[in-house]
Amino acid sequence: MKRSTLGALLLLVLGVIALVGWFFMRDQVFEWGQRRSSDATGSEITIRFGGDNYLGYWFITSPEMRKQAAQRGIGIQFEDDGGAYNERLEKFAAGEYDAIVLPVNSYLQHGAKVQFPGVIVASLAESQGADGMVGYSDSLPSGKLEDLNDAELKIVYTSASPSEFLLDLTIADFDLDALQGGDRWRVEAESSRDVYKRAENNQGDVFVLWEPDLSRALSLPGMSYIWGSDRFSGYVVDVFVFRREFLNDHPEHVTEFLRTYFRVLSSYANNRDKLIKEIRRSTDLDEDSVRGILDKIEWFDLEENRRLQFGLARQPGEQVNDGIINTIISCTDVMLRTGRLDSDPLEGNPYLITNSTVLEELVASGPATVIADSETDVAFDPLAPEAWQRLREIGTFRVEPITFQSWNNRLADDGKESVDKISQLLTHHYRGYRIKIRGHTAPGGDEEANVQLSLERAQAVLQYLKAVHGTDPSRLLAEGVGSSQPPRRKPGESPRAYQYRLSRVEFTAVEANPL
Repeated sequence: MKRSTLGALLLLVLGVIALVGWFFMRDQVFEWGQRRSSDATGSEITIRFGGDNYLGYWFITSPEMRKQAAQRGIGIQFEDDGGAYNERLEKFAAGEYDAIVLPVNSYLQHGAKVQFPGVIVASLAESQGADGMVGYSDSLPSGKLEDLNDAELKIVYTSASPSEFLLDLTIADFDLDALQGGDRWRVEAESSRDVYKRAENNQGDVFVLWEPDLSRALSLPGMSYIWGSDRFSGYVVDVFVFRREFLNDHPEHVTEFLRTYFRVLSSYANNRDKLIKEIRRSTDLDEDSVRGILDKIEWFDLEENRRLQFGLARQPGEQVNDGIINTIISCTDVMLRTGRLDSDPLEGNPYLITNSTVLEELVASGPATVIADSETDVAFDPLAPEAWQRLREIGTFRVEPITFQSWNNRLADDGKESVDKISQLLTHHYRGYRIKIRGHTAPGGDEEANVQLSLERAQAVLQYLKAVHGTDPSRLLAEGVGSSQPPRRKPGESPRAYQYRLSRVEFTAVEANPL
């Protein structure tokens, strides 16, 4: 072959390669040219999020967040899957998302199936009334949680969702044996919107929803509020979860994303009118609805993440709290007790799915910003006996039997363990309630003596809570009622088992103030 022919072929091949290269690189070259001649940053990464339309996630895709993130070279791609948590986790495990947002309980339940591909790097928000149960007043005669203890009621909720978890934790923490013992009462729906439609058409007795459908349901004639995430704390917490590989490969981008996110929170907190206006524009909600929903969600800023969620002390001796660890442990316990989990997927080590290094970097590199009031202990003023009687009872907690020494009214070791468990509930999840400690006895003998015995045992429990756990005594009231208030018989319970339960100490949550 002549050299001229060989050269021509070589030039042709090089030309083809150049054309192919231009075809695949033209977008990148064009983008490079745009960046070079504009205010855009010189490098960019797009973080792919999986989530849904829960208003607690709104700040991630807010106009201010997109603007500030773009200025720092970060793009945000957010996919709304409508609350399909199982699908979200499968895509996350397959690498289709770099990060997801979801409640802790949903990550525990669905993440276990795919070996927890990500770690919690920050707490996002806590529902404080954005999830709730409503029901028709004619089906709920007393307005107490005990009204739910009727297997004939039909409770409509969205399966594998925060609504299902709200039901589970209520059954796990309170004495609702009729619900725990069967499933006839369950009516599963496809979404919160579907639950609302069924409530609108009177297809059920009790309905479990999240906002904005919760507010819509409450506006229906004859509908009343029963229970929701405003009545407890530390359970329904949403978090940022980043893929382990993404965090390892791009720690600086994860840090810069969260830094920007917390700045955006502060920006909107200082301009509430702008916040409401932009939420209305993106959701088509009216102003009153937006204001009402904002009051039902507590967003965590950097300082609250540091001090209250991840327990990062700025200086020795500072009082901090591992709130996210407590939430993981509590949610795991609820799902084990209600059968959502067969075993603890973390094998007792909640730190396997958390990573505080990003927050540590943020705390070390800049001042904290604040969007909401810090969590404080609830103060309980002393009440006279007649004021206690005016307090509305909320519900009776489910506790293990509290045992006493046979020769006196002091707590046995097993009894102390049971009281220790109830103390954890009162401290971490139901700190806004006063508690009636009510002693009961089996019938027989002198009833006056029974009342005295039951009171002494209730007082022993109160003193243990005060001395060992530091519980505010103004929050507690000991009562003895003897054998006058026997418990409801559980379905299928043997006479012997029922007789064993007659002597007991109950803990009943009541509203904090007699107003």
